[in-house]
Amino acid sequence: MKLVCSIEVFHRHLTFVPNIRRRKPQQSCLALGRQSVKSEDVYLLLQTQTNKVGTKFKVNNNIEKLFTRCIDEGKATIRLIEPPVDINLQGDKLQIKSFLNVLKLCLQKKYDPAILNLSNLTPKILKATPKTTLVIKKKSDYPVLEGFPRITVELHIVNLQRKSFDRQILKLQSLRVLNLSENLITSLPAEVGNLPHLQELYLADNQLGKSPISKWTWMNGINISRNLRLLNLCSNQIFKVPDQIGKLHGLVSLYLTNNKISALPQGIGNLKNLKFLMVAKNKLLTLPGSMKNIRLSELDVSDNAFQMRCDSTLCSSDVKVPSLVDLTARVVVKKRMYYDASIIPYTLVCYIDKANYCLCGMPCFGSFIQKFMPVNLSDITNAVKFTDRNDVLLECYFCSIKCCAKYYSSS
Repeated sequence: MKLVCSIEVFHRHLTFVPNIRRRKPQQSCLALGRQSVKSEDVYLLLQTQTNKVGTKFKVNNNIEKLFTRCIDEGKATIRLIEPPVDINLQGDKLQIKSFLNVLKLCLQKKYDPAILNLSNLTPKILKATPKTTLVIKKKSDYPVLEGFPRITVELHIVNLQRKSFDRQILKLQSLRVLNLSENLITSLPAEVGNLPHLQELYLADNQLGKSPISKWTWMNGINISRNLRLLNLCSNQIFKVPDQIGKLHGLVSLYLTNNKISALPQGIGNLKNLKFLMVAKNKLLTLPGSMKNIRLSELDVSDNAFQMRCDSTLCSSDVKVPSLVDLTARVVVKKRMYYDASIIPYTLVCYIDKANYCLCGMPCFGSFIQKFMPVNLSDITNAVKFTDRNDVLLECYFCSIKCCAKYYSSS
């Protein structure tokens, strides 16, 4: 049996030797088989691009442990006793699982060695390491029939005037960077939120603003909420930023430049990892008060129509005893529990998504006090780009009279 994947051989004893660096993983072939017809001893044969003859490792009574905790991420480790090395595997999780299952049966002596093909220990000609970055600049280069390579880590489909999302992309389980800029895409399927490793999503210069809020359900995905670090939605004719953006807890950089946004959702303040926020060239009148709960490294709010004076008639108060629904929703938000329409009713999903945030960090639902207060942008960011003064109004919500007196009076 043979397994082709990315393999790193780590010599455990060399960690104590100075100036010895770990070798980078490389595309390799790991085979499991016998040396001869009469022999019952099973060996591992490891071949790399630099060692095409291969190195043999005895299996019988020589495997100290198999590490499979991260097998669902396509990672595993075979620890050998002699020589004292760890064979670190990374690749397709199904292929690695199949290979390790056969190896376990050999270790438990529940697998007949005669079944293992002798040719497995014959050196195999390794192909060149396939590219994991795919850049498509012409329509003629688009892989319509053959599809995208399953090992693709970065996919760039830029300026091809595509009107729809290609669902073949959903099969790319190793995808980390997806660039669909400069197309005509109006919506993404909900399954985008389930891509297990997606970290950067570039959607600039599309037409996502033409789709209803119901088409933004991909932000509800549990994987994208944890892993996404960068989201670029510049130049998309967006009038309203979806409330679900507050679920993208891993987000570090958010680009919303050159849209038609008049207000940002209060959930922005729930993004504790957010450091870069670009909202230039929009129609913002105020900023959400919840931004007082985070500290940005860079903020660009130039070319907006900020109000500089507070209109007291816009303030409101609706303080009452919180309902059981409100109390439960607070727990869900504070503990960052995952929820979607498959777990709770869709109406409750929308209810929680629309949470406002008090300056104390408490989510507000049916009971709150709304006030507008001025703030110097240097209080919430290290670097700011603004075409006017650095003072803007924050639309603040308070969960109680006590919080309102504490924060509003201090301003």
